[in-house]
Amino acid sequence: MWSPWKTLGGASVGAVVLVGAHGAALAAELPAHDALRILIISDEVNPHGLSDAELTQPGDLSAAISSPGSGIAVETLDEVDSACVDDALTALEGGQVDVVVYFAHLSATACGGTPRQDQLTAAFDEHLRDGGGVVVFHHGIYEDAGKEAILQLLGGRASSIAWDTTAGQDVIAVGGSHFVASNGMQYGGMRSFSGAGVPAGDYPFFNNTPDERYDATTLLTAAGEERTVLFVSADAAGGSPRVLGYDLRRPGWAGHVVFYQPGEYQPLILDVGGPDFQVIANAILYAATTQDEPTDPTDPTAADTGSAEGTGGASDSPAQSEGDATSAGGSVGDDTGTGLGPGAEGSSGKDGCGCRSTGVGGAPGLLLLLAGLVRRRGRATTRG
Repeated sequence: MWSPWKTLGGASVGAVVLVGAHGAALAAELPAHDALRILIISDEVNPHGLSDAELTQPGDLSAAISSPGSGIAVETLDEVDSACVDDALTALEGGQVDVVVYFAHLSATACGGTPRQDQLTAAFDEHLRDGGGVVVFHHGIYEDAGKEAILQLLGGRASSIAWDTTAGQDVIAVGGSHFVASNGMQYGGMRSFSGAGVPAGDYPFFNNTPDERYDATTLLTAAGEERTVLFVSADAAGGSPRVLGYDLRRPGWAGHVVFYQPGEYQPLILDVGGPDFQVIANAILYAATTQDEPTDPTDPTAADTGSAEGTGGASDSPAQSEGDATSAGGSVGDDTGTGLGPGAEGSSGKDGCGCRSTGVGGAPGLLLLLAGLVRRRGRATTRG
């Protein structure tokens, strides 16, 4: 049963939240923000034979985002199939996108069938360097022939599925006051957790039943990256701990990648008043509006500020970046695929404004958040 005490921006506030019949809030909650330009790249796989009403399919995420209860202000919302990415490449090349939601299990092709995965990977990398955001949703992290490079870019891969209609999986929030894990979230209780590089302790969680688990999830790391693990899980029967969500920034990027694994069962995931959709809405706003000064990967004096085994130091909110010392980093593997890797707490390595806005920094950025306005990143210019 959901608690009526909501966690907003990492602080508990004693306000009773209006809830629906199943105990969930009636709509997602976000601070006021500039309208966003959102691009979704999606496709459908249905290994469990779910009905249309049960399966999260192409078009469903667009419908949820554009619904009145999503909390997301939209300027443009375009969804393309992974088998027809021509328009997506054009939009990315023209700097017409604030955030990409990557919900593609299959390798990308042009509308005529020609492979386009290499071009899409390069476009994502340039988008992130320019300060754009990417939200990797559900089977976007799943491996497929041809996706190796983009999964390395996005920081992880999954290679095993399990459909659990009895216990589902607990979504355990280990990201502390990070915006994605805290803003507007309702958690059903606390549970003990250790592993995946997360210090042993009690963490808030909610349960998804049914849910599709990705039991073999590997974090693909790069030198100098900053990664904050946001959500983890482990089976009650003693299954290996695994990462369900993270915030990632790499050297040379001004933007961020946010990953969230749950996604198969539409009635849970796309309920705009439920915790899963609140995470998705938080991730979209965070990735669309959080911009940092990119580090120079060729600079020998640049510090290695974090990794999959550290706290990464990512922004706590769309308008303020102060690495959360309590946020736990973790690893369910490494780029060798050797399994559960060791973890250690790390430090932020940066501070100051993380807002993707024009001419706003430090304290003014925080004041904008307190005033309820989050600005998206400045419009990119067409590349020459």
